[in-house]
Amino acid sequence: MSFLRPPDGPGVAYEFFAPFAHVEGRFEWCRIRSPTHGVFDVFIVLGASTSVPATVYVSSEAGARFMAERYPECETHRVPEDDLLLTERGDGRVVAGMLRAEVGPIALAEMTLVAPADATPQQAPYGGEGRPVWGSKRFTCWGVDLALRGKAQGAVWWADGREERLEDEPAIVTLGSFGRIAPL
Repeated sequence: MSFLRPPDGPGVAYEFFAPFAHVEGRFEWCRIRSPTHGVFDVFIVLGASTSVPATVYVSSEAGARFMAERYPECETHRVPEDDLLLTERGDGRVVAGMLRAEVGPIALAEMTLVAPADATPQQAPYGGEGRPVWGSKRFTCWGVDLALRGKAQGAVWWADGREERLEDEPAIVTLGSFGRIAPL
């Protein structure tokens, strides 16, 4: 399979995401490494699809500025720095996240996403030219994840009192991801 980069123009930025792990279509833990906004951690509650605005938790000024400038369509909540923690170990094959929030739909989330030590990463292209990301009216994203199939353990406590347990929930742990952000 060939993966050809579209031509770059004004406003194009390449970002790297690591650690990055997700319960497909639902929750994402990510450290965004952006040449325009710096390095910061996020916890993401996805919408019905990647073209629908997400709910994003950040714990830094850089993350808040990134969301306000890049994705104002999203519901963004800033929490204290100690209330959003993201770690990786095992050469990136284990990603653990914790979120505590007094705002937004999530009150507490704790997850550990693990990929087998002997798994070989697969190239997983995503996005595409002209497709909005997170409901953006201004940006599209395409990129490649180095994806490993894994499992998630943990729980999410919703602000409305619901508790959702994750026990061997199918998950993706990446050994890194890059995204090409471009104007729509």
